[in-house]
Amino acid sequence: MKQIVGCVALAVFPWLTFSQLQGDGGITGIEKNQLIHTGFQEIAFPKPDLKKLRAEDALNDVKGEGPWRFGFNHDTALSPENSGTWVSLLDGGKLWLLGIHCPDAQTINLTFEQTTIPKGNELFVYNPDKSFILGKFTEKHLYEGQLGTELIPGSAVVVEYYVAPENVQNPGDLTIATVTHGYRVAEEFQQKAFGQAGACHMNVNCPDGAEFAHQKRSVVMLVSGSNGFCSGALINNTQYDGKPYVLTANHCYSNPATWVFRFNWESPDCTNSATSPSFSSLSGAVLRARRTASDFCLVEITGGLESGTVPAAYNAYFSGWDRTGVNPDHTFGIHHPRGDIKKISFDDHASIPTQSVIGGVTSDVNGVWQVQWDRNTSTEPVSSGSALFDQHKRIIGQLWGGGASCSNLTGRDFYGRVAVSWNPAGSNATNQLESWLDPSGTGALIVDGYQPGVLASNDGALIMVKEIKGTICSPSATPKFTLVNLGQLPLTTATINYGIDGVENLTFNWSGNLGFLQSEEVTLPVLIASGGSHTFSATIASVNGGVDDQSDNNLITAEFFVMESPETIDLNIDLDCYASETSWKLINSDDVVIYESPAYVNADDGMHNYEFCLSEDCYTFKVYDSYGDGMIGCPSGNGSFQIVNASNDVLKEMTTAQANFGSSYSVQICLGTASVEQLENVFDVYPNPSTGMIRWNTDVIRSVTVIDVNGKQLLKKQLDAATRELSLEAVDNGIYLVTFELINGKTIQQRIILLKE
Repeated sequence: MKQIVGCVALAVFPWLTFSQLQGDGGITGIEKNQLIHTGFQEIAFPKPDLKKLRAEDALNDVKGEGPWRFGFNHDTALSPENSGTWVSLLDGGKLWLLGIHCPDAQTINLTFEQTTIPKGNELFVYNPDKSFILGKFTEKHLYEGQLGTELIPGSAVVVEYYVAPENVQNPGDLTIATVTHGYRVAEEFQQKAFGQAGACHMNVNCPDGAEFAHQKRSVVMLVSGSNGFCSGALINNTQYDGKPYVLTANHCYSNPATWVFRFNWESPDCTNSATSPSFSSLSGAVLRARRTASDFCLVEITGGLESGTVPAAYNAYFSGWDRTGVNPDHTFGIHHPRGDIKKISFDDHASIPTQSVIGGVTSDVNGVWQVQWDRNTSTEPVSSGSALFDQHKRIIGQLWGGGASCSNLTGRDFYGRVAVSWNPAGSNATNQLESWLDPSGTGALIVDGYQPGVLASNDGALIMVKEIKGTICSPSATPKFTLVNLGQLPLTTATINYGIDGVENLTFNWSGNLGFLQSEEVTLPVLIASGGSHTFSATIASVNGGVDDQSDNNLITAEFFVMESPETIDLNIDLDCYASETSWKLINSDDVVIYESPAYVNADDGMHNYEFCLSEDCYTFKVYDSYGDGMIGCPSGNGSFQIVNASNDVLKEMTTAQANFGSSYSVQICLGTASVEQLENVFDVYPNPSTGMIRWNTDVIRSVTVIDVNGKQLLKKQLDAATRELSLEAVDNGIYLVTFELINGKTIQQRIILLKE
């Protein structure tokens, strides 16, 4: 419970300069009226049980089921009617002052409810030495009578409410509903240059982040529920009107009317500063939509706006989005890990959709993006809700949760997908993005970011390459992609240069009539490519007979691999009940990943079948287990796999007895005579030890000879090229040297242990 300590005196210090943090700025009533040593009531709150709170935090931080808690909320109902001190002013107005003390607090922030501020009145909140001042707050900063304040450093604050002379008979209403004792702020990230975030995190203004200067301006840290931190991002809509929508995570949700949105809190360069960088904040929002199964929450900022949008002084940017659901080539995220200054993370590989179970909630099937961070970057608590951007710098999801951290750089994170949150089956305006981000029903697949006051007239964009990406089983392909008009003028012509491997020596002239945000699929002529790895690219050279106003979205690329004279191979893999731990890759002799697994969830246990088309080469098939115990431990049995050819002959297998492989298990497969010279490096005979039958991983063996330890030849057999196995039933148990003669005359020797039952 609170207790009244008595009256304190406030000495006025010389006016201190500071960047405006929250509110419209201005001079406090104390300063304006030159009051000195004004006594007023102070109320002290008891120190919370920090040991208990930290024990709870240790559990909650891992669960990730809500915002990252930084403070303890004291519920109260302080108002001019029951506390504080009134001071009469010479101008006929009045000043209400109240001191609040939270012993040993690192910060204090307040939540006001049932508050009205008549025109002419002003509300300020500051620390006793007035080095940190919030305000002035007026009616425009309230939403439904509510206001949340920024975090004020220290253990004491002063609330000052000025009532203008004309309002003395009707001073308005003011209620402090929550006083938050911040216990996980200053000591945990301010003393370390705001570095509670792990040492791996990269400041957004490091060189790697230079090309994302626009997107970083959309990212905010938000205070939810008076005592929790999350991240979010301003997101554009199809009207390009600066509507201040913020996309964050549903698990960050609380009454948004008291949320605080912190803008531009970042180091100016790649190093952490010794003192806090400046920032600006807005408070108050209204919920627009939220949904559990894709963990999104969309709110609209309501307080402190200018002309219905974020004040121009905040230099805000509204990031674009992509709802196509196409797998991104690579991604990045910008966030505030553990309430730290703004950081950036990179996944330099393609992200894939999957299903996840986080905080006891199961996502939609393929409802999340799975990412695994590169460049020694990661995320942590308070990164929750932050946007995931694709290679075109458009938002494709928001962070739900995962295991990634600076101490687990190989951990995976999961982001609710914009494509899934767009208009789920059975949804309406309360639980979908479409109603708000496409209010006029344009059907847009993408929008780019919006810089207030800047709109392109002629702007074409390319998205969604088809038919010429991934592994292609033919040297010819018909590339397709989608052309989008992001300009205000109709798009009637576009010249597109395209080609492979950096040489865009072909031209396609498109004509049509696309209105703003309309799109059309473009089919190019057949393109021929030789076997191996290639990159397809297409670039808009001109639109409407002139220069494209926005060149950042003119290029699109897709990597593909052409198989020569392919042979069909099947993978039959039986996943154990911990399927989410399993992944696999098929890699050729040039270390190129030809095929790889989707992201499995535990419900995917059981048999899965995949068809590969492979040309003559030697391949490595590798299975990974993220937990490190192989594919074992299930009541239903261990996992296994077989790789078979078109005749259903087993080329390679892992039996259930071999499933306890630890972190990875690999086998080699060689196809065709072109790989004979490579065979010596990857040739494999299995199982070894054998129980009576041996097999090998190629069809280029001409004969097999078995010799015992005394040099005596026990067996020699001529083979046809299709034979991949040999029975040793006529040979006694023991150790033998087996010589394999290849069709090119070379030989390979392997030592075999025979242990027949």
